[in-house]
Amino acid sequence: MGLLTQFTLLLWKNFTLRKRQKVRLVVEVIWPLFLFFILVGVRSTNKPVFKGQCHYPNKAMPSAGMLPWLQGMMCNINNPCLNSPTPGETPGQVNNFNNSIVAGMLVELQTLVVNRSILSKALLLADDLEQWDSVLSQTNTAEARPVILRSLLRDNETFSAHLEEDLSVPPSVVQSLLNAQIKLNPMTSAPRPGALQSVLCEGTDLDEYIQFSNASEKETFQNVSCLLDAQQLLNAQRVLLTNLDERNVFSEVPADLDLNAADTASLLGKTTRDALPVFEEVARLQSSMIFQAASALDFRADMMGSVNMLLCGKQPDVNMSRSSPPLTDDKEPVSIAAGNSSDAFCQTLVETLEETPGLRYILRTFRPLLQGKVLYTPDTPAAHLLVKEANNTFNALAQLRELAESWEEVGPRLYNFLQNSSQVNTIRALLGNPVFAAVLDQRLDSTGWTSKQLTNFLYNGPPEDRPPGMPPNDWRNVYNATTDVLKLLSNFLGCLDLNKFEAVPTESRLLSRAQELLENETYWAALVFENLRPNASLPPPYVKYKIRMDIDEAEGTTNIKERSWSPGARDNPLSDLRYIWGGFSYLQDMMDHGIIRVHTASTQPLGVFAQQMPYPCYVDDVFIQSIGGILPMFLVLAFMYTVCMTIKGLVLEKELRLKEVLRAVGIQNGALWAATFCENMVLLMVPCALISIMVKVSGQETLSADAQTQSMQCQYNAQS
Repeated sequence: MGLLTQFTLLLWKNFTLRKRQKVRLVVEVIWPLFLFFILVGVRSTNKPVFKGQCHYPNKAMPSAGMLPWLQGMMCNINNPCLNSPTPGETPGQVNNFNNSIVAGMLVELQTLVVNRSILSKALLLADDLEQWDSVLSQTNTAEARPVILRSLLRDNETFSAHLEEDLSVPPSVVQSLLNAQIKLNPMTSAPRPGALQSVLCEGTDLDEYIQFSNASEKETFQNVSCLLDAQQLLNAQRVLLTNLDERNVFSEVPADLDLNAADTASLLGKTTRDALPVFEEVARLQSSMIFQAASALDFRADMMGSVNMLLCGKQPDVNMSRSSPPLTDDKEPVSIAAGNSSDAFCQTLVETLEETPGLRYILRTFRPLLQGKVLYTPDTPAAHLLVKEANNTFNALAQLRELAESWEEVGPRLYNFLQNSSQVNTIRALLGNPVFAAVLDQRLDSTGWTSKQLTNFLYNGPPEDRPPGMPPNDWRNVYNATTDVLKLLSNFLGCLDLNKFEAVPTESRLLSRAQELLENETYWAALVFENLRPNASLPPPYVKYKIRMDIDEAEGTTNIKERSWSPGARDNPLSDLRYIWGGFSYLQDMMDHGIIRVHTASTQPLGVFAQQMPYPCYVDDVFIQSIGGILPMFLVLAFMYTVCMTIKGLVLEKELRLKEVLRAVGIQNGALWAATFCENMVLLMVPCALISIMVKVSGQETLSADAQTQSMQCQYNAQS
């Protein structure tokens, strides 16, 4: 009997035995499928996620300036991951918040300070207003001579045509009106729109504004006025004011008020020349996007949002699928005192930050600023000099607080000046005169301002008495907003403990003092100068010092790398950036620049920005990361039964001496091993084929292919 025949008979024998052992056959096929079905189910609920590249805003150190430092702490508190390079990564630029409102306002303020011509024009305008107040206070308006209306109009006036053609006023009435005499009292305001019809139609106080040659002309004028509605009268007033000739007006007014026409015209021209640049600059500031955005801030309704817009501006889109978990703080709220102040504002601020889970981390971030103490040793003159220079950052905060507190003295004086000063009241009276307002509108035509806007801005009456049609905002709204912002700034800075540094004689005493501060959460760090001579007044050329911090606020150095690698940047602000948010880097920067200033006498050394390295895009597949360690165990468990039963069958054949019997009847050894191998390979290949079909049908192959494609595309983008 040939080898092939033996091999065929042995296969028939083995498969016949397997068919008779149905339970074993089913278990060998179903058990691997069951285990991998569990893996497929887990895979379906944990799909791979493509995460784009991460660019991180740089962190400004105290040496970069007070504003960039505060902006960095407030705006980067969550260390946002951005999909595109930040502005601070651009060559030649370091600040990421140049588009913030406060930065734009400081740029505009710097422009005003540098442009001395605007400041000089503003001072000259104030002098001009004082001269106008002096001139108008000397006039006797009761004895002012009236002026013929026709003499104030332009040569090509259209007022008479408007009356005859648009309002159907008889020509005789028009001529009597043009020949009538009007009183040009600059301190007399025009009647309000609602009272205009009663003055012209009913004759109420009509003689205070216009005088006809006889009573019949006055009566005829009143009869015609009664036929016109209020809107027609307002249109007629507007046409009259647009037809005034400013040269005729300012040549007639001084003569009627017993003033020197040449001096008055000269003062008017000087006032106009001084006022136009100021109005143009104010109009430019009002129309700028920075001031429009600032006017939209509402600190009372949305304090945090307004502060974010004020300091940070509009941020780029943030990649929320960041590599690190979301920012959470699992620590219990810490009850702390608000610096050295027991003010109600400080207590409310601290309680709000403690009780709000989303704001609790802000308190941890700003705790060194609020109440942290920095101990230093030894207590020597050289150490005092170094600490004094390092404390310049907090000295700037103290100066800012003094500036905000000075508003309590300057603010009321400014309010009284705008509310009831003779200069501003003179401006209000002149703006209320329709003739002066019309001429002023002609002069302000190119500035974007009108007399109505100036009148509304300088309005000082009760809000309920505001004339209809006027915007409900005036100078008092600007004053109140400025007062609120400066008061908020003063209260917040009052909560800060700006006396940060405390000297201790020895390092052992420093440790005991640090333990005391740790108990009430008022410890920031400690400085130990190692090479300062006891009686030296100046530090050595090379200053060696160490910073000692609480272990919970500093980065752990026990392990230099993680045991198991997984893709993703170390960008969690709670656990990965402790050198920054713990204050270590801030204190080191202050001390380094303090030492530089002591040695070089440089008042403005270069500032420092810490830039975190960008992280490339990658595919975050949690399933693959987790299954890598347990997949060998699953394979062993899946085919353990089949392998064990195969070994059992081989051992049983040897025990029963079945192989020797088959050898005795002529079966070759090669045929025996080949039949056994083929039998077991078929039984192993059937579950593998079913597993492959299950993976294909469930779509897991597509997920893996997409993840691989995204990973290759990510690598290509990173290389290009």
